[in-house]
Amino acid sequence: MADNEKVYPTGLTVKEAEEIQAGLMWGSRIFLAIAVFAHILAYMLTPWLH
Repeated sequence: MADNEKVYPTGLTVKEAEEIQAGLMWGSRIFLAIAVFAHILAYMLTPWLH
């Protein structure tokens, strides 16, 4: 019989799935911050973009 605690189709519990999602959200925010910083530096340091 199926376990009602598991999230289909991953087999994770709801708590485990939320923990993974929280890690992915923080990773996405860090990536976004680095990308924005890199684009700002590229704009500032390349004269042909001005």
